[in-house]
Amino acid sequence: HRVGHKIFLTDDATVAAEWASAPDGNRSWRVLRNAAGRSIGQDRAIGLCHDADLADDRVAFIQRLVATWNDPFRVIEGIEEVSPGIVGVRGQVMARGEICLPPVWLGACSGQDAGRVLVGPDFKEDSEAAGATEGMDVRVLDIRDILQPNGRRSSGLVPRGSVYGLAKRIFDVTAAVAVLVLLAPVFLVVGLIVGLDDGLPLFFGHTRQKRGGAPFKCWKFRTMRRDAESLVADLQSKNKADGPQVFIENDPRVTRIGRFLRKFQLDELPQFWNVLVGDMSVVGPRPSPDKENQFCPAWREMRLSVRPGITGLWQVERTRAPGEDFQEWIKYDLEYVRTASFMLDLRICLKTAKNLIF
Repeated sequence: HRVGHKIFLTDDATVAAEWASAPDGNRSWRVLRNAAGRSIGQDRAIGLCHDADLADDRVAFIQRLVATWNDPFRVIEGIEEVSPGIVGVRGQVMARGEICLPPVWLGACSGQDAGRVLVGPDFKEDSEAAGATEGMDVRVLDIRDILQPNGRRSSGLVPRGSVYGLAKRIFDVTAAVAVLVLLAPVFLVVGLIVGLDDGLPLFFGHTRQKRGGAPFKCWKFRTMRRDAESLVADLQSKNKADGPQVFIENDPRVTRIGRFLRKFQLDELPQFWNVLVGDMSVVGPRPSPDKENQFCPAWREMRLSVRPGITGLWQVERTRAPGEDFQEWIKYDLEYVRTASFMLDLRICLKTAKNLIF
């Protein structure tokens, strides 16, 4: 939880000693009030507070470390990278069938977690099996032994507000204006066809979540019947998606012109308005509603740290293999958030164009 705390700084050892020895909060405040104006300065720090005596707080604290601590090797001895983005005790071997989507920290374990899926940022505690932690040469370095990092500090999973972020926003606005202006005749023709085929409304706005989790209307040309939302429950038995999304082959809710628009992605064109107003980006994780984002909290927090996109890494890399699509969705979303760059965005745009053409 986010909490604000006041910090009082003093160079008077007497004041500090009186405050530290005060028997209760009221007495400590009295000490500070008496000293105010003499040798005390006040500042305010905003941050995250965790109670070490609460199990949930300890878990939340370590998960935040995993998400933001890019170089644990500078601080902890006796660990190694078991596989890219997976850090474990030196000599650690992952259990057969264990799936870890980075970043993940593995404690000493007995290899009894076959089939378990860890979606980072997450960690696995030391096993309680007898002898699991014996003989481990792991220690936290003394502050005097920790070397300063070389070069530019990596921002890792922290949302980037750097030159890349500015360049991306400029690209988004430029691309959105170009598409909305140059393809205005296409908008008019598609809108006319949608209206003649199934009447009004021409657009469908579905509530999705943008960066930070705020809701917004994600606009598309309407490709489904007007009562499509009410038919989802009746068609659930035909849903072939392995995650929270819905995928029905030969979906009866889709109109005749809707199938054509979807085939050539023309129904997505109104989303460039979402890009222009800042709800979305050209490239980013697929915009999802709150119901889908609740499916995996760690994945939700990471993907909502950036703007959702019209296209993205999952859309161009997914294999659509039965039973694996949702796992790929998580994998490629996490990979994008951790490695996003202007060159990666450009590669995704080029691959999207290639897929549309061929």
